[in-house]
Amino acid sequence: MNGEIFKILGLCLVTAALCVILRPKNGEYALLVSVAAGLCVALIILSKIASPIAAIKAELEAYGVKTEYFSVALKAVGIGYVTTFIADACRDSGQVSLAAKAELAGKAAVFLLSVPLILSVLQTAVGFIK
Repeated sequence: MNGEIFKILGLCLVTAALCVILRPKNGEYALLVSVAAGLCVALIILSKIASPIAAIKAELEAYGVKTEYFSVALKAVGIGYVTTFIADACRDSGQVSLAAKAELAGKAAVFLLSVPLILSVLQTAVGFIK
């Protein structure tokens, strides 16, 4: 990933320059170029972090630790990243209010994802008290 970071940063810099050039004449193309570059960056990053995530999951399973907590954490992080990506795209297109709604939806999704985990911790705590 160390060498890839410079490729990613270069892609971001070139994309930003291209968007600055395109925005005055073809704002819709600037948004499309920005979103496409963002998706490329996300795919590069996902391809690089997939094997470390699998290794962590395998280690957790080897030690007999439930991986459901790790899965919930990964899903929450994923929701956060996707939400930020979408909200930033909305802001880039001038839709600030829509970006705020996307962020609210992401926060609600993380909360709903964590409810079973919260209930599990609560049941464990109550079990210790009794």
